[in-house]
Amino acid sequence: MREPAVSVIVCTRDRPQQLLECVAAVAVAARQWPALETEIIVLENLSKPHLALDANEVLRTAEGHGVFIKLTVGGLSNARNAGMDAARGRLLVFTDDDCIMDPGYIRDLAQHVADRPGHVFIGGRVKLANPRDLPFTIKDSPDPETYGVSNHPGGFVPGCNFVISRMTADRIGHFDTRFGAGAPFKAGEDTDYIIRAHQAGVPIHYVPDMCVLHNHGRQHLHEVEQLSYCYSFANGALYGKYMRDAWLLKHLYWSLRSALREKFGGPAFNPELGLSWGAVLRANVAGLRAYMTAPRSTHQTSLGPGLPAPFASTGARQLND
Repeated sequence: MREPAVSVIVCTRDRPQQLLECVAAVAVAARQWPALETEIIVLENLSKPHLALDANEVLRTAEGHGVFIKLTVGGLSNARNAGMDAARGRLLVFTDDDCIMDPGYIRDLAQHVADRPGHVFIGGRVKLANPRDLPFTIKDSPDPETYGVSNHPGGFVPGCNFVISRMTADRIGHFDTRFGAGAPFKAGEDTDYIIRAHQAGVPIHYVPDMCVLHNHGRQHLHEVEQLSYCYSFANGALYGKYMRDAWLLKHLYWSLRSALREKFGGPAFNPELGLSWGAVLRANVAGLRAYMTAPRSTHQTSLGPGLPAPFASTGARQLND
């Protein structure tokens, strides 16, 4: 295997079958565009024993492109940081274990980065894999976009489908381990990364190709409500973290204004899914309060390059090295 240009980072927990389907799809995309040598880094994040992965099966499925790391600490941000530290490619692709990469993904990526030798921060399209799943945690816009402060950073670039260059990763640093699944603030590690990239002057783009199909499996409203609460809670914590950034705090103000309008007959946050602005605002306030009352020792003042790897691992394996 040549030195990889692309490192696809997949963090997984308790989803062995979905993970294998994800890895198989990445292997197909890598095979269809061999001009960009691709490695697939799978990080297993404290799966239950009966749902643990077989390392050899993962590597076989990766078709010679695989790296398998079994983590000994939890949290999605810890896993993503471990993937960044293990990656050898100049382009880091983040996707989730319940996503199926389009066969043309690596080709699309190559086209987008051909004239971008420096900083890269690009999110691709996310569509439903199962039409019975509710239309949540997707981004199916047909138009390219560039991030600006009038956009809320949450979901502008999908957390299950984005790419950064090694130069960008070195500039911004690790993910904040207080955010993300399995962390105190429940979600939002990707949103925090967008905010930090914007603060660093890195352009952030959404493109309507580089597609993955998201097989999230949420078919009941209460499941979406629960996840929406986690996102809004994390956003509240981020308002606390970036209290001095007026451009971000105005989104909290807009939530308050929208909740008041909704109370007097205005539009809901997402009427199709029964999500209200009132619920969003309550979760925002809860997250803000949690951040402001957290022990001072948990408040990291900076996350930059050169930090120690915030994880421990066992059983790292690789084919054709």
